[in-house]
Amino acid sequence: MNITCVIVTYNRLALLTECIESVLKQTYPVSRIIIIDNHSTDGTSDYLSSYKNDPLFHIITMTENIGGAGGFSEGIKQAALTHADWIWIMDDDTIPHPDTLEQMIPYTQIERLGIICSKVVWIDNTIHKMNAPRVMLDQSLKPQVFESVALPYDDVTLIEHASFVSVLIKGNIPWEVGLPYKEFFIWCDDSEYTNRIIQSGYYGIYVPKSVALHKTAENYVSSLYTVPASAAWKVFYGVRNESFLRRKRKGWLKFFFAQINCFHSHAHHIKKRNLPKDEEKKLLDANRKGLLAGFTFSPKIDFLHQGKE
Repeated sequence: MNITCVIVTYNRLALLTECIESVLKQTYPVSRIIIIDNHSTDGTSDYLSSYKNDPLFHIITMTENIGGAGGFSEGIKQAALTHADWIWIMDDDTIPHPDTLEQMIPYTQIERLGIICSKVVWIDNTIHKMNAPRVMLDQSLKPQVFESVALPYDDVTLIEHASFVSVLIKGNIPWEVGLPYKEFFIWCDDSEYTNRIIQSGYYGIYVPKSVALHKTAENYVSSLYTVPASAAWKVFYGVRNESFLRRKRKGWLKFFFAQINCFHSHAHHIKKRNLPKDEEKKLLDANRKGLLAGFTFSPKIDFLHQGKE
């Protein structure tokens, strides 16, 4: 089976090195590794040049930082063009266990299965709060999903969306549903894309025996209510992207009132954090600007076309 691994990196050379080494040590080997370097300035390019003559690797260095969303969109596109059977997606601070991929492989034979995600843990082996998939409330479809295969599924869970930290996506899917919204830059691109796949008629599952470490500095959720003021710029993108998705779901009138409600609700939660006034202001400003941008932000889905790429 042709498994292409996609890694997106930006200025995290030490973690990228560990990520690549862990992928190379998989008990089920990958067929290709595509690395999107988002214009790193920390020596990443020099390090990756050591792989330029290795046929296993395809290194793409961007001329500017296009964000995680842009990087994953490009990486998934390149993987789809190789006609991979499955695409294994991860950030550069993802450290898969040696059998992470092998534990997912048996499930690839399930019909209409589009997504397989790992259990993602932090350095203390607790579940990483950022990467817990959204579980489907109704699990009654599991027998139907597994009826074509003789696999145990008691500990496997149907999901609605997952993160881009050790997730397998069926290789034909980018040709069918398009690519992630590259304009999102960061936040919401993974949940939107994986949910789009499931909404198009595929199933997604969470396989807890497949474990990957997400080596972040803290175990946290990418949230307006927890993000430090130093990352207020991320809040802008998150609020803007969520606003765009809300607008798609609700239509203009309901969206308008929902935005007003979000403005007050978000501000209330930010103020409840009792941050220093300058930090509070940064987050409030990012929230306001993100909500306003959501009225006009209109990214388009890029589609692949057979024979034209």
